[in-house]
Amino acid sequence: MVFLPVTFLFSWFILKIRGVFHVKHQIIRSDFLESKGVTKLLSDYDEKFKEYADQLLWWNDKVNLVSRGVSRETVLNHVEHSLTISFSQLFQGAAQIIDAGSGGGLPGVPLGVAHPEKEILLNDIVSKKIMACKQIAYKMGLKNVSTKIGSIEAVEMTKDALVVSKHAFKINDLMRFLHDKEWKGVVLLKGNNEIEEELEGVDDPLKINVLSLESFQNSFYAGKALVEITKK
Repeated sequence: MVFLPVTFLFSWFILKIRGVFHVKHQIIRSDFLESKGVTKLLSDYDEKFKEYADQLLWWNDKVNLVSRGVSRETVLNHVEHSLTISFSQLFQGAAQIIDAGSGGGLPGVPLGVAHPEKEILLNDIVSKKIMACKQIAYKMGLKNVSTKIGSIEAVEMTKDALVVSKHAFKINDLMRFLHDKEWKGVVLLKGNNEIEEELEGVDDPLKINVLSLESFQNSFYAGKALVEITKK
């Protein structure tokens, strides 16, 4: 009889558990094919997006909304990145859109500019950031953009709600906050290789579409993905 070391058996057991865990989630990987559409959208609202970049940088000197010393060009890269959500079918069909962990209004403000027919709620737990976002939306005349201070757990949602977020949450953390809520879907902008690890601890089975953004042929998008999440 062959006796295996305890450490080997323990490692095998952990891998087995993780394997079983991942079976209940459906993960589909593909490429994002709408980069030209995003570029056109950026061009169509060029002046408004430049106005937003200027407003964001002005407020950033007073409230830490984005990295200190960030350039206008980099802010516009983040605007373009945010606009990829426009081409998600979940976004196109959503009646209520909530930007969780909005920070300086990304992705919510760019989405509000490009889609005046959509109602966008910017939510963040940091009151100073939401104060700045409220002023930015007011200055830009974005009547379809509103704000709410506090945790995403405190936001009332309908069954048609779509939660969007840009590098603000790990999937398992956000799912924990949304556990007792009705929602139609979640669209996240995050790292392409973070998905499996961030599903650990998520009990409800999910369908996850991971769309690589490297089709933009821009180093800014290296390793980035658009992640669509729905309940199975």
